[in-house]
Amino acid sequence: MSAQTGTPSFVPSPPSSRAVDLARTSLRRVRNNPNPIWIRELRQAARLGRTPIILMTITALVALLMTAIGGIMSVAASPSTIGITLFHTFFSLAFFVVTLLGPALAANSVASEREGRTWEAVILTGLPPKTIARGKFLSAFTNISMYIVMLAPVGALSFLFGGVTALEVVVAFFFLFLFALLGVAFGLAISSALASGRTAILLSLLLAFPLTLVAYLGLGVGLSVAANDAWPAVIGGAPVWLPTAYERAPFSLEYITFLVVIPIAGLTVPAWFFYEITVANLTSLTDDRATGLKRWYVVMVPLLTAAIVIPVVTLGNGKPSGSIMVGVSILFSFVVFAFFVFQGDAIGPSRRVLVHWERKKASQLTRFMGPGLVKTIFLVFVLGSVGILVLAVAGVAVSLLSPHVTDRQLEAERVVAFVEYAATYLLFLGGFAAWIRTKASTSGVARVLLLVAIFLSAAGPWIVAAIAGVISEGSDEALIVAAPSPFFAFVLVGMLDKAQRGLATIVGVICSSAWALIGLGLFAAASVRAKRIIHEHFAMLSESEKMLAQEDEELQRMDLQQQNLDSAPENALVGQGESGA
Repeated sequence: MSAQTGTPSFVPSPPSSRAVDLARTSLRRVRNNPNPIWIRELRQAARLGRTPIILMTITALVALLMTAIGGIMSVAASPSTIGITLFHTFFSLAFFVVTLLGPALAANSVASEREGRTWEAVILTGLPPKTIARGKFLSAFTNISMYIVMLAPVGALSFLFGGVTALEVVVAFFFLFLFALLGVAFGLAISSALASGRTAILLSLLLAFPLTLVAYLGLGVGLSVAANDAWPAVIGGAPVWLPTAYERAPFSLEYITFLVVIPIAGLTVPAWFFYEITVANLTSLTDDRATGLKRWYVVMVPLLTAAIVIPVVTLGNGKPSGSIMVGVSILFSFVVFAFFVFQGDAIGPSRRVLVHWERKKASQLTRFMGPGLVKTIFLVFVLGSVGILVLAVAGVAVSLLSPHVTDRQLEAERVVAFVEYAATYLLFLGGFAAWIRTKASTSGVARVLLLVAIFLSAAGPWIVAAIAGVISEGSDEALIVAAPSPFFAFVLVGMLDKAQRGLATIVGVICSSAWALIGLGLFAAASVRAKRIIHEHFAMLSESEKMLAQEDEELQRMDLQQQNLDSAPENALVGQGESGA
């Protein structure tokens, strides 16, 4: 019998069942045994009398605004123009409501439990962190979905005026739900890391507002111009252009790639990252907090690499080296971001994790994807380097084979030079991230020191060159002094067709080789220090267990002596009775 719904329980399908049967079983389990955290949150929300009032007020205000705009425009504009204006106005307002209210609602979920001292009660229920995270997510997503559903009749007014089709309205609402999903996941990730509900709400709003504004202007207004160039039927400068492109763009490979795959992946993949961050923050320090984030990274690198390679290969470009440099910079920044994220990983697996692995007879792949600082940072570097290498191969192939490229040899050399410097500097950053984490007391200190190292290595050489006064056009001294900076890779690419080509190449090779050697040395030092820390930790645990065992033996010996002392008078009385008889 289900404790949430009161319906009879069911027997799950065996592992050998078909995929359809397994899917039916999963749906039946969700229907009969819903998430207990979700049910509790819904029951609490149902007791609040202000929720219907807030929903009704927001809906009435938006409806009045839309009718006012329609009434004013009806004097001089055609119905189709009014419909298009109402369509973009409504969904722009709904976008801001969803992306600001969603994080605020989710930010109060976990942090309020800790602030109200009820988080320990949630932990004592025995629910795993993933179940708690899913329950909190479903609760916040249900709340924000109520706002979208209440506003749906108002959003349909644009369809009644004309100018937009029913499919455009349906697609726009679908993406509103996706943006709500992303906003809730973002707020929940912040809430899981903080202990105060007010602080979580304030921080989520401070971060969500600029991100929302940038997304609205960049991905909305900005990309609409590019969409108008690719599909003239899409209105340029209109913020809500994606639903229109679904309706009016011709169906092709570009349609599937740029209108289906990339938008959905661009929303769901970050939401998956925020979910894994939430689960990691809710998981105990002695448990496995790294496997979920590693899975996300392993999936994300090929997706990002493919998203960069496909436009470079398919679009005709006379200078592919520029596109490759932009793509490598994006992938490089993502890998550096991953260094910061995975510096929070444990230096090694705890005894609890090792016991779980032994009981489950975990494979080597499972153990490799588990906790372990050095192997995690090395995995991040290797996958990132493979992605950069794929970009290099694609860039060289396009440079040598594309009919649009004129100077083939120069373009290929530029791609190789830029990728070589970026990969070696990435090796240094990976080694430094692992080494400094083994030296620092907390992950926060290690992240700050990694940020300082990036700033000093990137800007330091140029500051020294500026102080020395050697920065000038065509200055050989400037090339030598500024060469250790990673930004020198851009200078090196520009020098390959000039007189300083030989000096720039030699200096670039020397500095990139130095970065690679330093990175390898730091990785080796981090590995040695991590092994020593793990050995000392388990030695300390063994010593503690020996001391506890000795104390237990001492207590048992004292108890035995006390029992002997207590039984001595009784034995004496028995002996006297036997002698008298």
